[in-house]
Amino acid sequence: MNKIMKLAVVFFAIILCTVNVSYSAQKDVLLKTTKTWDNAKYKKLKIKKPEVTVLKIIIDVNEELPMHKHDLVNIAYVKKGTLTVITDNHKEITLHEGEALPELIGKYHYGKNTGNEPVELIVFYIGEKGTPLSVNK
Repeated sequence: MNKIMKLAVVFFAIILCTVNVSYSAQKDVLLKTTKTWDNAKYKKLKIKKPEVTVLKIIIDVNEELPMHKHDLVNIAYVKKGTLTVITDNHKEITLHEGEALPELIGKYHYGKNTGNEPVELIVFYIGEKGTPLSVNK
């Protein structure tokens, strides 16, 4: 190959390597936080044997969960419906489809379906292996 042809090959190789590749995948940040929904900051996590659990929870129309607490980090994503979470001192928050909630840690609360269709939650729990996901009052 002559020099011009070699330079052309190198030039096009450089262009191909530097062109941005377009992806159709999209991402949206649903939640990024350093505290729970009641503004309690997360403390340094000391997890010797970490365990991750993901649950799908369905709450029927007008259904109310029992008063309970979590002793580990968990995030609830509302896939469908309207959920209201109420603490034992009557503080509350309402979430709708597509919203994420950084759950309370060590504080009693309960959730209830306040919409007109079943609530579908995807809940992510992160904690020490063997820690109960929730403790009823």
